[in-house]
Amino acid sequence: MLFLFFIRAAEDAHLTGKHGQLQPFLTMLSTSPKILHGTKQGGFWENTVGIKERLLCHDCEQKFQKNETYVRNLLYGNASQPLQKIKIGDFLDGIRSSEVEDLIEARKANVDYKRLKLFQMSILWRAGIAQGPFFKEVNLGDFHEEKLRKLLDTENPGLATEYPCTMFDLRLNGNGCEAGIGQPRRSMGNHQRNYLFIMGGYAYSFIVSKQIPRPGAQLCCVKPSGEMTILVRDAKQLFRPWAVAFHKAGQI
Repeated sequence: MLFLFFIRAAEDAHLTGKHGQLQPFLTMLSTSPKILHGTKQGGFWENTVGIKERLLCHDCEQKFQKNETYVRNLLYGNASQPLQKIKIGDFLDGIRSSEVEDLIEARKANVDYKRLKLFQMSILWRAGIAQGPFFKEVNLGDFHEEKLRKLLDTENPGLATEYPCTMFDLRLNGNGCEAGIGQPRRSMGNHQRNYLFIMGGYAYSFIVSKQIPRPGAQLCCVKPSGEMTILVRDAKQLFRPWAVAFHKAGQI
């Protein structure tokens, strides 16, 4: 299943039926006429658009679950839904706002390298093999799909320079943006593929390449020592193009 606890965080509960039972509903906005827009009750339509898709056997689900549980507690604590981000790490001076667009602050954290890195790689791999339209821009190719599969199957997080991921803690007018999932986007930079995921109030920015990423791209990814830098970013500029596109499509 794809990112179930993120999906649950984006759901609202509404009374339905003659008995007034609470049921989960998810609101989707899209610029594609092929996508069902608006608020829909959880169920088959989520599988149709590809937000939910069964990908793994039971044993593999259990492998991934260990890392998901660790990351959920790391980023949100162990409280029940809804998700609410907790502050990770200590304030870090030395990263200028000119180096990172819309930077609010940077924080240095110490984490479990293996657990976090495997979680990050599982996001990338699952999106790459998913068949639904929601993840259509994540095309890893046979080489990276198989390499990631082997690393995940053997629970090997690999090197810090393999599939490095920079994490951005997104803030919008003081809010944490936890209840939202953005369609992953692909871009190119320095002849390397970049994939951006937005889930649970964080942006995950991956580099996918057979070449070693440039030093700047490795700056904030998690290191084998457990050290990493999380960048706290104002989400306005990131969300504005979406708002413009949704407005043109008549969705907002």
